[in-house]
Amino acid sequence: MRRIAVTLDACQVSSSTLEEAVQLAVRMGAQLEGIFVEDIDLIQLAELPFLREVRSVSRSENAINLTRMEQELRVLARRAERLLGEHAARQNVSWSFRIWRGSIDTELLTADTDADVFALTRMGATWARPATTKAVSVVFTGTDASTRALETAMRLTTDPYKELNILLPAENEAEAMRLQELATRQLGDDAASADFTPLKDGSLYDLLEVLVDTNSAVLIVERDNKLLQAQSLRRSLNNLNCPLLIVR
Repeated sequence: MRRIAVTLDACQVSSSTLEEAVQLAVRMGAQLEGIFVEDIDLIQLAELPFLREVRSVSRSENAINLTRMEQELRVLARRAERLLGEHAARQNVSWSFRIWRGSIDTELLTADTDADVFALTRMGATWARPATTKAVSVVFTGTDASTRALETAMRLTTDPYKELNILLPAENEAEAMRLQELATRQLGDDAASADFTPLKDGSLYDLLEVLVDTNSAVLIVERDNKLLQAQSLRRSLNNLNCPLLIVR
């Protein structure tokens, strides 16, 4: 594992979020690339003349000023870079930082990066891990890419994440058993402590139900998983209750 890219938006610039991003790189033994995301779809919405922002405290309504929005994004990006550098220095993690502007749905997964793993969450979600979540879940399909995803999950299955849940998208019991045998072979001695869960229809909703039932702290999938089709990436992120790691 050479490099992990962690995406951040304007709502995620906090010391706890950046510290958790660095800890993720430590557990994976990888360099860290922080990517501050300026969602072009949101910026284009701000250009609409009829759009208004409502202050949460005063309830006052104002026109959105695109210039001011872009200035505020730059300030937040500089703060994110500073915090990331401070936390990375404490853990002796090699790091880099950049600002990326584009469409989350159609461009993010093809962004110019040599990272082995992309780490994302839904907009505004925290990277800080809740105390009750201790499981790593990985979707295993038997492909070479999902083999790398399982390897990544094994790296993360250390304190505080002590449980490994392997999710098997299979149309029938025979296919589920075939996938379980492949995963067991890769796990070796660790197979005895892993839990295997068939995904009956492989849908997003089936997956979400399993993640809730297993109290998962993170979900790991291969790059070509159908959940990551361009039209559904944003929806997948918005529905997930945990960070998503995409193995490229």
